[in-house]
Amino acid sequence: MLLEVVPPLLLMQLQALIALGNVLLLLGLLIIYARNYGQIKSKFALGLIAFIGLLIVQAFTSNPLLHALWGFRRIHALGLFTVLPVVFEFVALVILLYISLKPE
Repeated sequence: MLLEVVPPLLLMQLQALIALGNVLLLLGLLIIYARNYGQIKSKFALGLIAFIGLLIVQAFTSNPLLHALWGFRRIHALGLFTVLPVVFEFVALVILLYISLKPE
């Protein structure tokens, strides 16, 4: 068979690892935007801080290990498609962090 089925535990571990990476990237962005807000007191920077705060909550709650800890069990019927949303979020956050760290 051309496509081998990926074990659900491996998918859960991969998703958990990427979700943890998302949290770390978001914490880095939060520090950058908090420093910016401290310097310029902009409503835009304050909005970014609120946005990042909500994304941190989303990243924590999307972690499948947290779901398992709370007693929820998901069947990974979609296979790799269950991991794709956190992969796209991770790539987007890497780009946002790169842009935020890049000097003008």
